[in-house]
Amino acid sequence: MTVPAPVTTTTDIKVATPLKSSVLLTLGNLIDAAWPGSQLVTNEDPYTKQVIFRVDHSARVDVDDTAAADMLVEPDEFEVDIVSLGPEGVKTLTPEFIGANFLPVIKQAFEQNPEAENYLEFTLIDKEDHQRYLLTFCRSAQQTPHELRMLAEQELTEARGKIHREYAAAIYALLGHPRGGRPDNYEDGVKAALDAVRQLGFPYSDAESSDGED
Repeated sequence: MTVPAPVTTTTDIKVATPLKSSVLLTLGNLIDAAWPGSQLVTNEDPYTKQVIFRVDHSARVDVDDTAAADMLVEPDEFEVDIVSLGPEGVKTLTPEFIGANFLPVIKQAFEQNPEAENYLEFTLIDKEDHQRYLLTFCRSAQQTPHELRMLAEQELTEARGKIHREYAAAIYALLGHPRGGRPDNYEDGVKAALDAVRQLGFPYSDAESSDGED
């Protein structure tokens, strides 16, 4: 006795990506309305970017134009390019995603140009407006020039803060030191501190002109 093959009533609708999120959401609304109970399934093809809707065509229902129009999702400020969507999660088109897919090209470019130690630069011309762009590949085993610059700026900021603290400590010490032969008041202390600043070469701002020493 021959066992009949199971009857399959499902069909996979495969949508190529990347696709704008508003478009994909609209399409998902229409599919779910036409095939109630439709499911997003995992894309098992590592070489094809796509979103797969699995529908049961035996559950097919009609959707009128008015109902379909209500399912339209308008683009907004949160619009993104979706690469994959399913039980495995969602992936959007980001610079990191583009870079990961571009990596084999970068590696090949360095292999074809062994004289280039860390940088390769290519010129690209837009065919529409003839704008010139530069595409730069940077191979970095350690810190990049940008990272080194950021570190130097941080160290400079810390050094300036240390100098400022030392400068402030010197001024407070002069303000609190008795000045022989002169009344020990705040004004005289400030003048003494400014004199020290001029002698030590510290930057200062003299908001008012001096009338001379007492």
